[in-house]
Amino acid sequence: MLNATDRDAVNQGLHPLTFGSGPKGETTMRVRDKIFGGVLVASLATVLNVAGAGAGAASSAPLTSALVTPVEASAHTASVSARTATAAATPLVFDVNGTFTDGGSARPVISDVNDILTVDMSSQHRPTATGVVINSDTILVTFPDDATYSAKLQAPNTIRWSNGSTWQKLNLVRVPDVGEETRLVATSILNSAGFAVGRVTTVVDWRCNHDHTVSGQTPGAGTLAVPGTAVNLTIGVLPTGGQCP
Repeated sequence: MLNATDRDAVNQGLHPLTFGSGPKGETTMRVRDKIFGGVLVASLATVLNVAGAGAGAASSAPLTSALVTPVEASAHTASVSARTATAAATPLVFDVNGTFTDGGSARPVISDVNDILTVDMSSQHRPTATGVVINSDTILVTFPDDATYSAKLQAPNTIRWSNGSTWQKLNLVRVPDVGEETRLVATSILNSAGFAVGRVTTVVDWRCNHDHTVSGQTPGAGTLAVPGTAVNLTIGVLPTGGQCP
């Protein structure tokens, strides 16, 4: 049996999550993070009835998860804080860390640290969402400006939310540095890396450092971007009339 100290530590690990109202009313779930002998066990206190993917109203889609029986700690195991530090994260069907697309302009960025999810929604000027990993192919995310929703992970790199919407992970690559190159060479370098040339602007370089060469690029060199992204170039030219030394 657990001693009083371990029971108190477990009870302090209870974090209630409340679902938004839907066709079936409000559903409350508790995710209980228990650490026993270095093993992280996420126990669901209820059967989940959730819907949507943070995109607004959606139909209900039930998600059922069986409770997990924890392994009891012995009286001689390490402290709860020490066991927490060694907890193993749940292996997922694919690595959810990275940037996703919903097929539109949204570029949510997910971070998974030991089964705790953070979703940067700043591309849509929305607040950061948070969630948890339920099992290897199921996550639960709370959007503070909307509600809490479930999603299924499907290889390769797809998140299917319970309202039918889909997020696809983007394979980002770094934009090459084309500074000081001619327009022709810069175009060749960008195309070879999978990028396109966007708007090209010519400016007079009064410092006389560029003679029909690239003086600037957007996105900048080294920036992670989606293949096919258009890179805008600024071409510097020398002032006329022999104004350079």
